[in-house]
Parts: sequence; structure tokens; C-alpha cells
Amino acid sequence: MKIFIITMDDPIQTNGFIKEIIKSRKDDIIGLAVPNGDRLTIGKRKSKINYLISLLFIMGFYHFLKNSIKLALFKMRKFVAYRFKFGDSPSILKYAEKQGIETYEIKSPNERKFLEKLKSLNPDVIINQSQCFLKKDLLAIPKLGVLNRHNSLLPKNRGRLSPFWVLYKGEKETGVSIHFVEEEIDSGNIIVQKKIKVEKKDNFNSLVQKCYEKAPQAMLEALDKLEQGYFDFLENDDSQATYNSIPTLKQAVKFRLSRIFILFKNHQPIN
Repeated sequence: MKIFIITMDDPIQTNGFIKEIIKSRKDDIIGLAVPNGDRLTIGKRKSKINYLISLLFIMGFYHFLKNSIKLALFKMRKFVAYRFKFGDSPSILKYAEKQGIETYEIKSPNERKFLEKLKSLNPDVIINQSQCFLKKDLLAIPKLGVLNRHNSLLPKNRGRLSPFWVLYKGEKETGVSIHFVEEEIDSGNIIVQKKIKVEKKDNFNSLVQKCYEKAPQAMLEALDKLEQGYFDFLENDDSQATYNSIPTLKQAVKFRLSRIFILFKNHQPIN
């Protein structure tokens, strides 16, 4: 099976997930591309400042600061390695190169030059973990399809920050879905799902961590099924779908207050 990966260069969770796929299927991976954009890539009409403040409330100060420092150090090391040729770059591109995988830095996966290169490589499967919306010309290239990892039990909770919305809505379970990519958001038949029970002690950070612990296993299982000719997929039923957008600042504040209340309630002495 010939696998091509399109991914963002994200040290928080995504790079670890991609590395696990590379470790297990290195001989099958024919290329890896990183387009422009990262987790903070949002719609042009949305405020990035409001989004960052919302993430602060959603994650809590400690985890927000921890991830911010991790991201800043990551970018600094990349810059120093590139600009001054000092030390190894922590980039997923550099990691892939060390594994003998051809890499590509691109503006968009939908640009014509990149599409022509993909066609020449003739992949069976493309794994997409970028923040880009993939257009039909790219989706038509791989023989078996384009795969995505999504942190929810599709068709519920399509869209952004699914672990947040699971907690916000008080749902009792979530999970990871590996599904085919279509032009609509988080649509396409589901190949593998892994369920996760939402515990009372779970917060946004712990739920994200649980999802990413399941994600490599789920993706590798999906690749194995496709390789073996498995086509008994789960329907990603549009009529059962729920959709989430980026939380508003008001929703993020409400969520943080509710978590503080739950924490306080659970530590009340028993009379």
C-alpha cells in the first residue's frame, strides 16, 4: 500500500500521532507534505485573539501556559536550525526525512503543482491531518481514498474542538473516528471507531489526551482493513449529525465556571 501524509507541523499532539504512523508503516509511506497553517488557523472573519482567550478558559491557565511554552520552544528550535544551521530541527518534516521519506513544504494541498506531483506518485491512500479543506481534485487522486482522524464518535460532533463540546454538552462517551474525507466537513463513511468513556474527573486536556492515545491504533487498524479489502464501513449519517464551530468567548467562560463549580462540589465535606 502506498501512503501519502498531509499534516500540520504541530508539537502538541499531531506530530506524535504522525510519528506513530511512520514507525509502523514507514516502508509504505511515499511522501509527507506540510502546508501553511496550524491549529490557530481559523476563518478570516473570526478573531484569533478571542480564540486564544477562549482556549485559555477552556484549557485552564496551567495547560494553556504549558502548551504555549512548548509551541514557542518548538518554533524557536526550528528557526535556529534553519537560520543558523545549529542543532536538529524538531519539525515533522525533518523527522520524516531522517526516515528516508520525501517531504514537501507547500502553500496549499489544493495547488496545481502539488496535485500534479501527487498524481505522479499514484498513492493508494492519503492521510490528512492538516487544517486545510481538501477540494475534489485532490480527493479523487488516491485509489482508496483520503482518511482523517476525528476526535468524536461521528456523525456526532463534527467540526472544531470536539472534546470541548462533548464536555460542554455533558455527554457520557466520546471517541476517535477514522473516516473517509469528502468535501463536506467530517463526512464520509467511517472505517474504525474507538469509544472512550467520559469520566467525572475528565477535563478538556485529559479528554484530548485520551483521544490521541487511541488515535494511532485506530488509524493503523483502518489502514490494515483497507489493505485487506475490507469495505463494510459504518455510515456517517448526515441526518444524525451534530455540528460544532469554534466556541465563543461567552461559551468558554461558561464552561470554565462550570468546571470550577464541579471541582468545588466534588470536594465538599460529607455531613
